[in-house]
Amino acid sequence: MRIAITIFFLFLLSACHARTADQAYKEGKYLESISLLTASIDEKGQAKFDKGRAEKLRTIVSNVMAHYEADLAHTANTDYQHRIDAYQSLLKMKMMLSDRFYSQTVSFFNDKYDIKKLEETIAKQYYDYGNSITGTDSESYRKRADLYQKGFEQYNYKNIESLYKNAKTKYMQLAAKDYYNQGKMLEQQGNYKAAAEAFNNASEVYQPLGKYKDSGKLAVDNDRKHCAQEAEKYYQQAQQLANTATHRYEFREVAKYYAWAASAYRQYGAYRDATFQSDKYTNKGIVRVYYNSTELRSYVRDILHKDFIQFVIYNPSEADVIMRIKSNVEFSDLGQSVNNQTKTEKVFDKFIEMVDDNGNKNQVKTYKDQQYNLQTVTHSNKLTLTTEIEAHGAYSYSRSFNIEQTSAKYDYIYSGNVPSNLHNYSEGTLQSRERLLELAQKQQLNEVKLRLEDIIRDLSYL
Repeated sequence: MRIAITIFFLFLLSACHARTADQAYKEGKYLESISLLTASIDEKGQAKFDKGRAEKLRTIVSNVMAHYEADLAHTANTDYQHRIDAYQSLLKMKMMLSDRFYSQTVSFFNDKYDIKKLEETIAKQYYDYGNSITGTDSESYRKRADLYQKGFEQYNYKNIESLYKNAKTKYMQLAAKDYYNQGKMLEQQGNYKAAAEAFNNASEVYQPLGKYKDSGKLAVDNDRKHCAQEAEKYYQQAQQLANTATHRYEFREVAKYYAWAASAYRQYGAYRDATFQSDKYTNKGIVRVYYNSTELRSYVRDILHKDFIQFVIYNPSEADVIMRIKSNVEFSDLGQSVNNQTKTEKVFDKFIEMVDDNGNKNQVKTYKDQQYNLQTVTHSNKLTLTTEIEAHGAYSYSRSFNIEQTSAKYDYIYSGNVPSNLHNYSEGTLQSRERLLELAQKQQLNEVKLRLEDIIRDLSYL
């Protein structure tokens, strides 16, 4: 029952929020109002299409039809786009209301408008609209071609197809000429990038008709000149930086500009000796590191894996910086310590008879102090992992840090007159040396990483 009630209320809620045909009509969205109403009628089916729904459909279709007809009556014959929009709306109405079980209900509309006739009327509007554009520039021909094409897609009205083809051809010819002339002007101004784009546009717009003069070649020539311009700009900047560079990070900056110069011209081949110079200064900017230790070798190499750091494997004399990490482990079994305590706890002794104020006799519990002994035996150990990080050569660094790990086990032993609720027990775990070392090494890696990141930052400024 509860489920049924819930579904009912959900239905009411959705019904309250569903958009209606009347709402759409009041908002001036006339086609949507018809679409919503016919969708509702279709959903419920012919069996539920009663007089009320039929009358509502007739009313809304009549009102919408009257709206568009009035719109057309008050729109100037030369306001082509407005008239096209109105006829398009009538065509959409016709398509929504044709071949439906309720089509006869709106026969006043369906009998008045025919799909083919509406399409022809729309095509004529596009035809007249295109003819109204009398300009002789490329943009005018583009607009005319676009209008004729839209009209032709509706209906093959008169010679609209040939007008479309002629206007499109004329547009391509004039646009290609305009782009070509623009490219020539930009080329003379030294704006090779824009010139290349203009020549490329000329080539593309004329492509359906073939090749336009030498636009394709000029597009490539100017793009090559632009790339050479860019490459030379970076090359000059690299040379300027190279004149004052004395540090490795400055050499890397020089290499970057030479690399940009090479990249800018790459599609046309090598640009001067930019690639050679980039490699040369990249090599000069390298910091060569020799890691003089077997400890944490892979870990250190992974952290120091940077494009400006290169590891020397065999000969430390080839390195700029020699690094070493050394670890030392000290383990202490601290043995055991004993702490003896005398404890006192109140425990039940016996019942005694007592008389209250009313003369009633009651049995009352009495307690006594009971002493017992508690011995706490502590077993503990400690491991200290000391790490030293050193670097010397072109860069000096020396740091060390300690990581301590401890563990303890506590045994609690009772003796003497021990209360019945107390029993011997233990707390904690005495870890092995191996386990303490494992825990310390995990912390060590994090600490080493932090210090290596400091070293990387310092090396980047050598």
